[in-house]
Parts: sequence; structure tokens; C-alpha cells
Amino acid sequence: MSHRLASHLASVAAVACSLCVAPAAAQTDEKAAPKSGTFQLRAKAPEKDKWIAKRDGNNPRTFYDCKPLACADRVRVTISASKSPTRSPDPQALEKLAKVDLPKAARAANAAREIMSDGAETVETVLSETTKFHGYPAVINETKYSKTNSAIYRGTVLIFAGPAMIRVEATSPDQALMKKSLDDFIRVMEFEQGPPAPQGPPAPKKPSGNVI
Repeated sequence: MSHRLASHLASVAAVACSLCVAPAAAQTDEKAAPKSGTFQLRAKAPEKDKWIAKRDGNNPRTFYDCKPLACADRVRVTISASKSPTRSPDPQALEKLAKVDLPKAARAANAAREIMSDGAETVETVLSETTKFHGYPAVINETKYSKTNSAIYRGTVLIFAGPAMIRVEATSPDQALMKKSLDDFIRVMEFEQGPPAPQGPPAPKKPSGNVI
């Protein structure tokens, strides 16, 4: 996995205009079919009465925060989409992404936070492996951020769904709640690809031989 791809995954690059991440508030009973050559992700809260959805105005992502007293502890789920670096990830490259690149990116992000907060924090990779969601290749990473008297668990899933890379993150002080929230949001996701874009008319054949 190249340094360029690792940076792409760490920052979640801007989404292509053909991708769609919709909060629960934007869901309708009638689902418009995707246009030709496009891909749509329909993301929603598994129990909409428990969650507050908020779009990030500057980035193609949606935050879901559990309402007070609706969950056992604080938990936030973030869903974003970007253009996938490839439609068919190589299995060995996915293994390296799971075992090397994602843990490395988590440690680098934590180091930056320590500089800003002037606080010591330890980072532990609890789980990082390849898997599949909705039939698409994916990687899942679980990281524990610990301070003296507290800990935060973050689960990250990257789903390579054809032309799109879907990133789902869940963060909570409660490890079991983090895992359940991650699983529940992924379970209710809907992926839909439009028909192939129409091809233009074939170029006229050049006449053979000498033209007089």
C-alpha cells in the first residue's frame, strides 16, 4: 500500500459527485433509482428515534449521536464516502492495509492530538483484519485510546463497494456499545449502482487504401 493511499485513507478525500451519503432525515419511502454510471449509498440510523443526525457542511459525511439516556453511554457514529482507489482491491494489499497502514494512521493521529493537548495517551490496536460487508471486501480496525483514568474505543470499517469507499466509524467509552453501534449501522446500509453509462457512437472507420 503506497504512502499516497495511506494518506488518502487517513484523511478521507472529497467524495466524487456521483456518490451520495444521506442522513436519516433525508430518507423517503420512494427510492429514486440511481442514474446511469452512478453509485448511491443510503445510510440511516437503525433506530431513528435514538439518534440525532447531522451533516458536515464542508465534507461528505454524516454524524449520528445517540440521544441522552437513549444509550448506555456516549456514542457517535460517522459515515462518509469517497472515490475508491480501485474497484477490485488486491487481497494482499487489504491485509497490509489492515495490519500495517490503519494501525499506523491511528498512532500518527494520536501523536498529533498529544501535541495539541499536551497529554500522554496510549494507543492499543485491539483488532485489525480483513472481512466482508454486504458482499464487498472490507477491513475493520478497533483501537483503544487510554489515559490514566479513562479509555475511548474507536471502531473503523472501510468498505470497498465498487467505485466507492465507504468509511464507518463508531466511538464510545463503552467497547460493547461501540461494536454494536458499528454493526447496527452497517447492517441497515443500502448500496445501489446505476446501469452502465451509455456509450457514444463508434468512431467511423477510416477507409483503407489510397484515397483519391
